[in-house]
Amino acid sequence: MDSLKTYSKRKVWLLLGLAFLKLGPDASAQRINFSTWTGSDDITITPVLASPNLNFNLKQPNIRVNSPAVAINLSDQQAVAFRIEAPEGFDLTVEVDAPVFLSLNGTESDADKTVPFRVALAYNNLQAGDEMSAKAGAVQLPTGFNTITFPVNRRLSGAPGPPPTPVSGNYTRPKSIAWLFLYGELGPIGQIQVGQYSGDITVNVYFTSND
Repeated sequence: MDSLKTYSKRKVWLLLGLAFLKLGPDASAQRINFSTWTGSDDITITPVLASPNLNFNLKQPNIRVNSPAVAINLSDQQAVAFRIEAPEGFDLTVEVDAPVFLSLNGTESDADKTVPFRVALAYNNLQAGDEMSAKAGAVQLPTGFNTITFPVNRRLSGAPGPPPTPVSGNYTRPKSIAWLFLYGELGPIGQIQVGQYSGDITVNVYFTSND
């Protein structure tokens, strides 16, 4: 459908930052920060929190060196939520490119300068009005699957509807709401060096042409 090509790609850049303030027998502190950039009004992506971060210390206050992995699950309040507003009748593709570890200063690769990290994602396209309702009906992707295509508003049954009405004159396509959730697992925590551990997550959200 040629009309689908009138929409430009929307890119969201997410920045992870992990800071181990104190190593040894005491707890380590860390936080993953998110920043977003958008390049089109066709898709609006809004974080639930003004300054969202994936903070594993809010899930487990004491994270120690040589300790098991710490997980933030979809049901946890620490999961990061984004509200996606887009014209209804279209399909969205979400691609998440995430590192498999966070590294000291964002550049190191030695075992004592990296921490394993696994991102997870889920989505809801049932027109949920708030974050809690969206979590309750969210579809979680299996581990290792970081790409998903889904309609902005879910088709519950029957054949797909007609193509979206082309924009013309004063007509504006109605919009629908979908939700994206990011969470994951940090660790296990090895015998790592003190410093700032970081990495980058890139999330691309765009309309699918189905050509």
